[in-house]
Amino acid sequence: MRVLPNGLDRSRFCFVTGKRVGNAVARNRVKRRLREVVRNSAAAPGWDTVLIARKGSADADFKQLERAVHNLIRRTRLNAPPAPAENPDHQRESAK
Repeated sequence: MRVLPNGLDRSRFCFVTGKRVGNAVARNRVKRRLREVVRNSAAAPGWDTVLIARKGSADADFKQLERAVHNLIRRTRLNAPPAPAENPDHQRESAK
């Protein structure tokens, strides 16, 4: 999982499943399951996130993927508010 603040009022997610995960059917199934897990998660707005599926993802059931994603969200503190912008001019404009 890779995470960067995006400065928006919503979070965006990207799902990467390589050929090591399995054939096209398995990769698409993993992506569908990950989309549903993220849709039901309590991730804070303002983040760009890339979820990278690994080799065992195709063999995992929905609950295992759900636990793994929630654990990653907790470990990366994605459920915390985003860091403030580094540009002081941006902060002044948003305070007006």
